[in-house]
Amino acid sequence: MMFKKTLLATAVLVFGGFAINASAATQPTSFAVTATVINDCVISSTNIAFGNYDPTVATVITAQGAVTALCTMGDVVSVGLNQGLTPGTGSTAAVPVRQMVNGTNDLPYHIYIASSGTTEWGTGTVGTNEPAAQTSASVLIPLSFVTYGSLPAHANVPAGSYSDTVVATVTY
Repeated sequence: MMFKKTLLATAVLVFGGFAINASAATQPTSFAVTATVINDCVISSTNIAFGNYDPTVATVITAQGAVTALCTMGDVVSVGLNQGLTPGTGSTAAVPVRQMVNGTNDLPYHIYIASSGTTEWGTGTVGTNEPAAQTSASVLIPLSFVTYGSLPAHANVPAGSYSDTVVATVTY
């Protein structure tokens, strides 16, 4: 047993003098990480559906829809609405005369920028009426622009299904 300890001690002394120094060298480098955030909005809309309309009733019928926009944070967003597919006589960008049609019959309607129903929603061109622009606070929080529609009381139109298509243009 003593021989093994002596041999081990001798081996440590002999090989200890020949120990290999293993040292690792390091060299740093750096690289760039980049991204370009694009300015974008994803838009959608919900219909204004008036349902059944009785022209013999002396009541204005109202309904709401909306245009929503999910936009890059910080975007300032505005929405204009066109005059519809069949604008009426005298229709302008600032004061659209919108109407739904059923064949050759027209049913007038309005889309307002507020529930008060006093300012017609314009096309978004310079000098037209539209709701106040909104600023996107987060890409996770959609902006909502409510469309306030109304049908006049006592429209002199025949029975049938009437429709129109309005194009919303989102500017950001």
